[in-house]
Parts: sequence; C-alpha cells; structure tokens
Amino acid sequence: MDYKAEVTLNEKDSLQDMLTLEKTLVKTYATAMTEGCSKGFRTIVEDHLTQTANDQMKVFLMMTEHDYYRVESAPQETLSQKKQTFSKIKSQLS
Repeated sequence: MDYKAEVTLNEKDSLQDMLTLEKTLVKTYATAMTEGCSKGFRTIVEDHLTQTANDQMKVFLMMTEHDYYRVESAPQETLSQKKQTFSKIKSQLS
C-alpha cells in the first residue's frame, strides 16, 4: 500500500510542535544531568540543557507575541502563598 498524505502546518501549529519538542529536550537533558557522573559528559549536557532552555524560551516568546499562547498573571496573594510554601520546603531540606 502506497499511502502519501499532504500535511501543511500553519505557523501556530509549527511553533506549538517546536515548543513541545524543546520542552521535551529540556526534560531529557535534565535527566541526563542527574544520571551522568563524568565531568566532561555533565559539562556537555549542561551546555545543551542551557541552550535548549534558551531556545524553548525564544519559541514561547514568539508564540506570546503572535497571541498563540496566552499567559495570565496570577494574583499577588497566590504568588505570596506559593512563595511561602516553597520557602517552608526549602527550609525543611536545609
């Protein structure tokens, strides 16, 4: 069976695919960082992780500029509560 379909992605779909890929790569590099024990390996992975995180942010910002991805600001009270929660956790870990 010879099946061939023509698929055309619009800009929004293409950017969404790129964003998803970049986020997946960040997670993969983060996992590699925790699994690697060689200093050289970890340096390479860290460089890739940083670059990929930067690329992910560029795609995200591009999507928000084109109104493809909407971000709502959290109320100040919610931010304060989350900050307190994480401060407690941090102090318990120290």
